[in-house]
Amino acid sequence: MSIRLIVAGTDGTEDCAAALLWAADEAARRAARLVVVHAWEPSIEHRAPYAPCPSRPAGSEEARASAVLDQAVALVMDRFPGVAVEARLVRGRPETALADQAREAGLLVLGSAARPAGDGRLGAVLLSCLRLPPCPVVVVQAAATDGGTPSRPPALAGRHRGRPFGPGPADLRLCEGRREAGSHGR
Repeated sequence: MSIRLIVAGTDGTEDCAAALLWAADEAARRAARLVVVHAWEPSIEHRAPYAPCPSRPAGSEEARASAVLDQAVALVMDRFPGVAVEARLVRGRPETALADQAREAGLLVLGSAARPAGDGRLGAVLLSCLRLPPCPVVVVQAAATDGGTPSRPPALAGRHRGRPFGPGPADLRLCEGRREAGSHGR
């Protein structure tokens, strides 16, 4: 199956930056278009009616969200100038926005702060995207540094339509090569 559209989520973290670069590299390899998505919600939308209002207006929250997206797109364009990149700033919950934006995609790429040697807990957004994936999902962690030289970020296998793909059984397992994670389960 040919992948023509890759969607990558960003929230400005190191793990999302690694996922963006992985997605951009995959888009370059496949001559695919890359859509970078950042979702944001005004903090006032989830407050109890009696809670004090934040001192910042919603416009400044949107401006900060836009800056996160701009920085992510600049990172991709700097490292992969030949990749067609589209930025999408979406107002709403991240898990809903990512699922909606990736409905027509061949691959959804997300970052994860979970470490194999740590507690292994995945975030709510990532878990939601893995539970009901709109397309195959690849999870990427930030590269560990080894004597100051960053290593290639490991890609984790994901799920599509409830079935795992990648080299491991039903759980998430580290893929040995970045090409493997994007091509399994088709």
